[in-house]
Amino acid sequence: MMDDNNTPAYHPSRLGPYESDEEDNHHDTVHATTRYRYQSHPHIDDIDPHKMGMLPALAEDYYSDELEKYGWDGILKAVFSGTRDTKQSPLKMLRDFEDTLVRNIYSFIASQAARHVKITIPAALVGRAGENSRLQFNHGRHGANSYSRREIKNDITDVTSSGFDDGFVAFSRCGYVQFPPPENRNVNMLPFIFGSKESLPDDLRCYHSLIERCPYMREEIGKVGYLTVHETYVDTSKAQRREGLHIESPGVFQDVLQDQTSFKPALEHHWGMGVVFCPDRFEGGIFMASSVGNTSEVWDALVDKNHPGIVDRHGGCEYLRPLIGKGTKLKAGELIWMTDCTPHEAIPQVTPGYRKFFRVVSPCITHWYADHNTSNPKVEIPESVTIVKGNKFAK
Repeated sequence: MMDDNNTPAYHPSRLGPYESDEEDNHHDTVHATTRYRYQSHPHIDDIDPHKMGMLPALAEDYYSDELEKYGWDGILKAVFSGTRDTKQSPLKMLRDFEDTLVRNIYSFIASQAARHVKITIPAALVGRAGENSRLQFNHGRHGANSYSRREIKNDITDVTSSGFDDGFVAFSRCGYVQFPPPENRNVNMLPFIFGSKESLPDDLRCYHSLIERCPYMREEIGKVGYLTVHETYVDTSKAQRREGLHIESPGVFQDVLQDQTSFKPALEHHWGMGVVFCPDRFEGGIFMASSVGNTSEVWDALVDKNHPGIVDRHGGCEYLRPLIGKGTKLKAGELIWMTDCTPHEAIPQVTPGYRKFFRVVSPCITHWYADHNTSNPKVEIPESVTIVKGNKFAK
């Protein structure tokens, strides 16, 4: 088995038609090994096998009668505090109605949200046995029950996770990257050309190797992607990036079509033995990594970004935390792919030190914020992207 830090700096799908590539069997060996490394999931033992068989599932169905219990956390405590406010809070009008009116209102809100949150299948437990057959391992891929799986034969769209309605994977682990020494680089959504090191500013060319470790598709070569690099010293109990549960839509992504971001699991042996014949396909979406472990957390869940009011205008959705289960904290250098409606957050550091953050956004954005993003004199923003000027956080 290959060492995690020796992940090949390319994706087999960028080298030609993978399924028919008979000239270089090394590609098969490399990808089969890479895929095998991520068959485990950090919290697989925490998931009830019976509930695993339900996935993907709306939070409303997954938690069923537990919803009311979850609904009493966080926001409801703030509402109760407001009812006891002796000053100007309008919530004081609800005093003495906490167990009736307030409870019913909040339960209604929680139920509505649960219908627009989906608990997804860990990517490591999904496979594809054919063009219209999806494998789902309900007990993981290790141990006595490793071959216990469901085979779902349906329309071809069922093997591709895309959008909220057809989505069944929220993020996938893609290997590891090695960061260059820090030099306080800080760029946000800087445009570059996939496959072209020369399109990067001189001080950012050291990040080209990290970009090439992202398994972007061959069809994206020559298109404009967007690079974020953030290198700063972070004090104890401080987070470098955005705290609080959020998704990237709206925000980084504004009006992205759902079918532009998708995950298609690798084609593997019908028995699920870890023998892989073609790579996972990651179309669109976001690749992300940081140099400090346990400072980013991501969830196996999708939020219906098209439902009015489900998130705030910057993607914030802290109140959904009780509905999305246990998150996965990323290791140092761990690279993931995720959708624009995958909940995630930055976590404060336990010890002080330099943190290097890396993100690549696919070409399928619609808005680019001139006052918040970094321009690149070597690469113009595509005509299909609207350049927005002004403070995007202003009301």
